[in-house]
Amino acid sequence: MLVALAVSAAGASASVEQAVAAIKSGDLALAESLLTPLATGAAPDAAAVHQLGIVRLQQKRLADAVGLAEQAVKLAPDVADHHVQLGQALAQRMGELPFMQQAMQSGRMKQAFEQAVVLDPKNVGALIGLARWYGNAPEMAGGSLVKAREYAARVQEILPWLGELELGRVAERGKRHADALAHYETAARLRPDHAGALVACGRMLAELGRKDEARARYEAALTLQPQLEAARQGLAELDR
Repeated sequence: MLVALAVSAAGASASVEQAVAAIKSGDLALAESLLTPLATGAAPDAAAVHQLGIVRLQQKRLADAVGLAEQAVKLAPDVADHHVQLGQALAQRMGELPFMQQAMQSGRMKQAFEQAVVLDPKNVGALIGLARWYGNAPEMAGGSLVKAREYAARVQEILPWLGELELGRVAERGKRHADALAHYETAARLRPDHAGALVACGRMLAELGRKDEARARYEAALTLQPQLEAARQGLAELDR
């Protein structure tokens, strides 16, 4: 009996690994076919439920994504990434909800990220989630650019280039465009292959009236990622 259970668990793990690879390659149909049998039934596999939630997020089936994230948390509450996934799913679904429900969901989102940090203080997804929650929430609801900056700084200690992007977002939120540009430029130096960092630089340069430099950043981003809509929009705004 124990041998059979071990074989079954090994098979489930292998299927989940195949599904993760399929998600990374963009084959959501294959991932769904591998995960659905494991995520349903009398004894759903927590890892499969978690990954199927990721599939639903990418399919923009946000209500289903929230439900699966909640299920994964119940099945394995000690896994930080499950709480992060719940927070991210709630964040993405926020726009679908009536205004009165958004405040409640915002609180749940914050709690999910906070629990993830309790379980894993260096969980980058959770730290970014909290940085953005505090950066986006109004002050009367608990928002704080100071706290947002603190969480972004913690990201910087773990992944410097990503932390610089988050610090830039916080500075940009506070209308400190020169400071935001400095952070974004540092991120672009640390990750010269990251088109998003170049777009962020272009956006701040445009805000500062340095349009020729902004255009150069947007064009460099398109060289790296020709279909990047944010860079195309940036250039269109400069032309206007």
